Amino acid sequence: MRHHLLAPWLLLLLLGSGLPARAANDGPGAPPDDLDALSLADKASDADARPARAWRLFVEGAVGQGRLRGSDDKVSLYRGSIDFRFDGHLAPGLRAVFSDRLDGIDSDGVPPGDNVNTLREAYLSWARTEDQILDLGRVNIRNGAATGFNPTDWFKANALRAIVDPDPALLRENRQGTVVLQGQQLWDRASLTVAFSPKLGRSPDPETFALNAGATNPSNRYLVAGSYKVSDQFNPQLLVYGGTDIPVQVGMNLSALVTDAVVLYGEIAAGKGQSLVSQALSLAEPDENQQRASVGLTYTTPFNLTLTGEAEYNSAAPRGDQWDQLPGQAQQQVLASAQSLQDLPTRSQWFLHAVWKDLWVKRFNLSGFLRQDMQSPSRAVWLEGRYAWDRAEMALQWQAFSGSPGTVFYAVPQRQTVQLVLRIYL
Repeated sequence: MRHHLLAPWLLLLLLGSGLPARAANDGPGAPPDDLDALSLADKASDADARPARAWRLFVEGAVGQGRLRGSDDKVSLYRGSIDFRFDGHLAPGLRAVFSDRLDGIDSDGVPPGDNVNTLREAYLSWARTEDQILDLGRVNIRNGAATGFNPTDWFKANALRAIVDPDPALLRENRQGTVVLQGQQLWDRASLTVAFSPKLGRSPDPETFALNAGATNPSNRYLVAGSYKVSDQFNPQLLVYGGTDIPVQVGMNLSALVTDAVVLYGEIAAGKGQSLVSQALSLAEPDENQQRASVGLTYTTPFNLTLTGEAEYNSAAPRGDQWDQLPGQAQQQVLASAQSLQDLPTRSQWFLHAVWKDLWVKRFNLSGFLRQDMQSPSRAVWLEGRYAWDRAEMALQWQAFSGSPGTVFYAVPQRQTVQLVLRIYL
């Protein structure tokens, strides 16, 4: 019998905090980003103004139920979390960033719950001049213009220790960074970033408070990224990534402001690599040319509704007929590998995302996404309604996986889950 000591303690802390009101404009969303002119699309879930302070701390609790595939039995979920971030200057030109999240999870679902601490970021940033920045430490390097699938975001692989929210923007925020030495040079219309990530371990460490360097720094790797501002509406980015036993990968991000309400974007990466099936099943197969791409459009209406439609492609994933030939256990392994690598599990998918702010009443936001496999009648759906008080938020979330037997999302063990989440800012 497992003893999950953290989850009950965190829930008691959350429910017994009795906090005063939180400022209305201190909304949820991604923390302040690095000074990185190369980041084209770090899409936070809320862009409202935040109070001018160097730290953010909240506690969060969740209770939920779900149903497993092929069974009417209900599974339960209990979670307590503490989330802290500091981003401030220690001296003129010297900035320190520390970001950590502790999740205590008690669940009899698949996979079962566990207690996990995620050290997301811990680094120093030195601005030698206004145009030259040097970062040293664990940095969450995020690249990509797309919303649902980012082919050029190479450091995302094995970076998630716990998935408490499937929203893509929060997955990018809540993952581990990589230990890196990174330098940035900025010009009036261009920028260049060079990063080196050394090998610090061989394999992931499942212990609760592990630094998990074997997952974030499994080999010597490098990333070179440059962008040029062609106009105020168009700023393309070119990236080159590789390392020890990692073939050179080339990527490009394109984002164009068509009108004040419409943004077109594209993201592509190409290079040699193994297929997803080979990686999942540990098959000895040679590297082949692989291509990954996302192309999409974001439209913001005059009434606070933002809609995104995205077409996604991954040549390393199995085609529909290849997926059908995999036995059930192998399908599970491919899904698990795709989740760990944050890769697309099938050859092509549609991704639709929507956020409607202040729906019906002020401070109530409705958001959700739909993932539709292009090669089979198989889909994943997620919906969230979130209401914010001054220093607290409550959300109701629902997620479901459906499809005919043998399809990709039918292979997900959970048929559906629902959970109630309460967050309190300290």
